[in-house]
Amino acid sequence: MPDISALNLDVIPQPTASLGVLPTVAAEKHPDTPFLSDTAWRTYDGPVRTFAEFARAIDDYADRLWAAGIRKGDVVAVVQRNHIEVEAVMCALGKIGALPALLSSGMEVGELLECFARLDNPYLLVDSLGLSLFGDARRALRLLVRNVLCLEPTEQNWVVPVQDRLPHVANPRDEDEWFVITHSSGTTGAPKMAAHSTRSLFGMVAPMIMIFRDQYSTDDLNAKHLSFVHARTCAGTLASLETAMPALAIADPDPANVKRLMLEHRPTSLETHPNVYIQWESLADDPDRPFQHVERFISTFDAMHPRTVRALLNASEHPDAHYFQAYGQTESGPICLRIVTREESADYSPRNVGHAGGGMEIRIVDERGNPQPANTPGIIETRSPGRMRGYVGGDPMPPQDSWWPMGDIGRQLDDGSLELLDRIVEHVDGVGSLLEKEDHLLEALPELVELVLVKAEDTEDSAVFAVACPRPGTVPDPERFRAVAAEAGLPDLQVRFWEWEAMPITGSYKVRRSVLRRKLARRIQRTTTQRTTTPAKES
Repeated sequence: MPDISALNLDVIPQPTASLGVLPTVAAEKHPDTPFLSDTAWRTYDGPVRTFAEFARAIDDYADRLWAAGIRKGDVVAVVQRNHIEVEAVMCALGKIGALPALLSSGMEVGELLECFARLDNPYLLVDSLGLSLFGDARRALRLLVRNVLCLEPTEQNWVVPVQDRLPHVANPRDEDEWFVITHSSGTTGAPKMAAHSTRSLFGMVAPMIMIFRDQYSTDDLNAKHLSFVHARTCAGTLASLETAMPALAIADPDPANVKRLMLEHRPTSLETHPNVYIQWESLADDPDRPFQHVERFISTFDAMHPRTVRALLNASEHPDAHYFQAYGQTESGPICLRIVTREESADYSPRNVGHAGGGMEIRIVDERGNPQPANTPGIIETRSPGRMRGYVGGDPMPPQDSWWPMGDIGRQLDDGSLELLDRIVEHVDGVGSLLEKEDHLLEALPELVELVLVKAEDTEDSAVFAVACPRPGTVPDPERFRAVAAEAGLPDLQVRFWEWEAMPITGSYKVRRSVLRRKLARRIQRTTTQRTTTPAKES
């Protein structure tokens, strides 16, 4: 069983090489290590099943990009389908010395165009899916990007197909230079673009690398369904290559596909986004026991609902099954780590996100920056080796040893663990922790797969409304919901029931609360006004 105390390292390990050339180094040392995907590659013709084949794919991309004119220092915005191919393209650009900006194809076109503008005349590299997004934006692209390059054949005469090859010149950036630009989730506003170096990406996963080296073996298989443009995935690819950890990339999160993969490959570690785990809860009761071999269920994007944690751990037959949780953000990397065993899951609270790991520090301050004593709520600040190297278009970064504001409210308990209470932008005075109330409602309403509480916009009393997603095949009961909300201390809570597929989400499956607020606040306010001014009709 992993021990969190073992992660308080005096010396943080350092990367072997720049991530642009690390696949080549890993392929030379461990050519046959499995590097699998559930769906075929579309922008590369050869098979990719091992480290050696992954490195060959990267070299092929690099030859094609070199032939297309990409050179060291060029900024390249990448918009592709969510597939491990994106990571290979990132490594190929890094090997040449270009700077990739990985952007989710799930973003709104207007947001993507805004990102291109902030990148200051980048190349745009797409696949067929990425290209399909910009059919009505050709004129804007002409003003915002140097050229549009496509990794798949295309008949569009305004796009350059990247099919020719010239031997590339490897000229990677230094481990401390900007290596990749990713973006924040954008749950509470427009996504920010954050740059990481190879060393800061390594700092993100240094504790995981130590766990891999100490407690995993070549018999393990690490399966992941993540946003492949996220900094977490970039760091995860680095960790796999550094430690020769066999990997399975899952592009299709449909439960039927996941069941097939679990039964065929029997991974011992599984990682995805919390809102995807919720969609996989149905597999926990499957008579074929697809999760029976999983020892580690991992999530680093948000805390997971206790109900889901219990379902997953009870679906495993491994004697040491546990849930590994990390709290952090794109800008900071993971800060706190927590392990929840099957026995502990009965009393698990997702508000406690664990202890600081190796090289990571936490403090709680008031609005003036004064440190707060234990058990006192305040603003969470951190220091970590996984901190980003800067925002695109932002001010110079503060020194690495300065404290970084996480944008969250929390308190540090007597044992040093961190209790996460709220996001600052979503906090409502007098309501307590909205996140805690979400946990309560979901725990009491198993017929829901998701629920979010959102501050209403432009209201003097900071009203809160709920958006709830019923499980497929279930009929929501508004009266039952109101009764449970009243028990949670929200007697006047208004709710809208939505299908999960209609929720505005980020590439990492987080609900975009700011978009929900814009879409629903006026309807909620209108409904509330009608209820308070219109006499009830007799039934």
